[in-house]
Amino acid sequence: MARRIIEHYEFVRKIGAGGSGVVYLANDTLLQRPVVMKLLKRGALTLEQMRTTQLREARLASAIDHPNVCAIYDVGETPNESGDAEEAYIVMQYIPGKSLDKLIQAGPSSLQLVLSGGIQIADGLSAAHQLGIFHRDLKPANVMLTEGGLIKILDFGLARRLNADEAEFDPARPTNKRSAAQGGTYTARGGTIAYMAPEQFVTGQSSVQSDIFALGLILYELATGRHPFHRPDAQEFQSIRAIQFADPTPIREIVPSLPVELESVILRCLEKQPSARFASAADVREGLKTIMMKMQLDSVGMPGDSLALLPSQSRLALQTPEEEKRTTGILSMLAERFREPGATTAAKQNSIVVLPFVNLGNLSTSETGATAPLYGYALADAIGARLARMPSLVVRPSSTLMAVSTQQLDPLSVGKKLLVQYVLAGNFMSSDKGFDLNWQLLDVPGQSVRAGGSINVESFDLISVQSEITNEVFSTLHGFGDLKTSSDNARDASLTQILSEDYLQARAVLSSFISRTGSRDDLDRARDLFTSVVKQDTDYAPGWSGLGITHLQYARHGLGGQMHVLEARRAFDKALALDPSSVEANLYRVYMLLSRGEKESARHGIENLLQTAGNDWNVHLVAGQTLRIDGMYEEALEQFNISLRMNPSNAAMIYNHRARVYQYQNQLELAGEEIDKGLTLEPRQPLLRISQGYQQMRLGDLNKAIETLEAVVSDESSLRIVFPTIALCYVQLGDRKKAASFILEETLSAAEADSEMAYRLATYFALEGDESEALHWLRRAIYLGNENYPWFSKNPAWRKLQGHGDFERILEDLKKSYSRNKKNWKRLLAQVRD
Repeated sequence: MARRIIEHYEFVRKIGAGGSGVVYLANDTLLQRPVVMKLLKRGALTLEQMRTTQLREARLASAIDHPNVCAIYDVGETPNESGDAEEAYIVMQYIPGKSLDKLIQAGPSSLQLVLSGGIQIADGLSAAHQLGIFHRDLKPANVMLTEGGLIKILDFGLARRLNADEAEFDPARPTNKRSAAQGGTYTARGGTIAYMAPEQFVTGQSSVQSDIFALGLILYELATGRHPFHRPDAQEFQSIRAIQFADPTPIREIVPSLPVELESVILRCLEKQPSARFASAADVREGLKTIMMKMQLDSVGMPGDSLALLPSQSRLALQTPEEEKRTTGILSMLAERFREPGATTAAKQNSIVVLPFVNLGNLSTSETGATAPLYGYALADAIGARLARMPSLVVRPSSTLMAVSTQQLDPLSVGKKLLVQYVLAGNFMSSDKGFDLNWQLLDVPGQSVRAGGSINVESFDLISVQSEITNEVFSTLHGFGDLKTSSDNARDASLTQILSEDYLQARAVLSSFISRTGSRDDLDRARDLFTSVVKQDTDYAPGWSGLGITHLQYARHGLGGQMHVLEARRAFDKALALDPSSVEANLYRVYMLLSRGEKESARHGIENLLQTAGNDWNVHLVAGQTLRIDGMYEEALEQFNISLRMNPSNAAMIYNHRARVYQYQNQLELAGEEIDKGLTLEPRQPLLRISQGYQQMRLGDLNKAIETLEAVVSDESSLRIVFPTIALCYVQLGDRKKAASFILEETLSAAEADSEMAYRLATYFALEGDESEALHWLRRAIYLGNENYPWFSKNPAWRKLQGHGDFERILEDLKKSYSRNKKNWKRLLAQVRD
């Protein structure tokens, strides 16, 4: 090695090389410790671009202060060997041990290693996700296991922050290139192909859900010694197809001794649909901890958790006076820890502790029949982790109570000692008929029961039981009045007279665009006005909210693509930071959640708004639109009807939404009546006219449909949302060349950001005979939140693909999502009515 020293780092040997740089073991001569140095590759990058890459990677990784994430010590630049330029370097923690890919090569790992390793990886990812960071290239080679059993996640070099102003939208089909890595691994801009999630090949975007998919792959490999989809001799397209469509071999066929609960966790991480996976890395961690507790395994390699503190079966009996004294001492110690400096002994508002659930019956393992007394603790942890997603709620860790017998935990007394406002307590019992659980939310200062419920689950898979119970408790408490974020800190909505006029004018222009004109000129004017308002008064939340809605209209009307979605997300985040109780910002944030595939969060957001702002007609309108793309037609019509009663002035648009539902139900006569009523009120409204053209196409009058739709284009040529429908008409007439003339780059860009436009585009390609493009855009529509299974499964335009393996697999997965969505909506809407 020609050069031995950079700054005070002395090179020892080369460790390896990757897409972003060359890695060396070095010695820090100043602090006398071994370190790892990465010299970033220049490639075709300019020095300034390289600096940006280096600083971004270092900032992202160094922000994660967690024992399971490799620490960043230093960053810098130095002259290269010729002395006429500079190189960037990053200095990282040296971690002795083995990477998980080396362990996997040796075959299946022990159950304890799979669980302990998985818990630690999930914990590290959860810490990163809470900071808005995801990994993008999680794989066994990027995870180290030390001799002491500690897991360290390496290389956040491909990470991206979730903030809109720092987000980067990758092309829907990134250019891939084969790496020189052993075993024929493939790399792409979004990460290593063998560890990419199915949606990444369609959307080009990474997410929390793609990290969870990669975690599932690692767990599968640790448990079985093999990758579920990738083979060393496979071609790139074969690996991609397998990830997108193939089912992994059931793990218990390979390792029969593996607990069914662990197989359930891993396979849920590997679901093709992002919405079907665990909602967070924290949920994966809690599932794995439940299994470890159930199996009563040692906690080697799980920093921060000491299962030695857990009560044994004999300690579940009544305590002696000495043990009661010890219990009181533990609670006092915890209270001291939670008490803030200068605080009184009053309970902190919006704080809660979830007590370990009491086992009233025989909960046993299927293999040994041995009791599993620790499941109540695991269940409490899982519910606590879920409740922690509510930003207004402080959740005390239930693990702090593990040294105390459940029989000695009087809920209200514990709540008083731990200085919390609420205590969630309950009990459970299992039998040969299923699993029964009762729970109560106790108001500590009021000494009363504020909420509660009974849950019965006909399942013997403890992880499935835990997920269902956690979902139901969370759903009930998510909209609970006292747990809302207070709006006391919101700034009064006041402006100077000039800015007030600009704001009101912006609102008027935006309203005109949405309800009547659909003109890009109006939308541009509204954007300019809102931008002017927030530039002059950056703390005016309604201005930011209006700007977000404006940017969202570009995407939803086909006037722009993903960048407008990102700008909308940034504006809504700013509005909610200034006024967390803003109904409007919370409402339109639902669209942002849908665009990221976070359907569960979107549904809970709608439930929250229906409970807290049920007198807002727009809330019911958005609820109806979301229900419609979930295939819940009758429920969608109910919400549209409520919205119409509350705001008759928006009748034209609501008639259009109701017509869309009737079209999906093949009730074309009813759909036509709705469209006619809407056009009577607003004859030039573009979305109504597009629905009219689509209606004419469905009735077989293709020439009339084209005339109607091209008149819309004539009035507003930039309204791309109409283009796929015109193309559908022309391709049915046999004029494929004319149809293709409407599928422009702008059309594709707009469809990347809107789920319903993506589906229309997919349908065009299905009729045109391009199966690959049809399936690509169908998956894109689904990943963007359009899970309208009842229509997708019977749309006559897709007859050519019936029997096609990939198409049938997509429908099969979508049917499962539809069943799950139906169940979730039924529960959420029932709670709203109650």
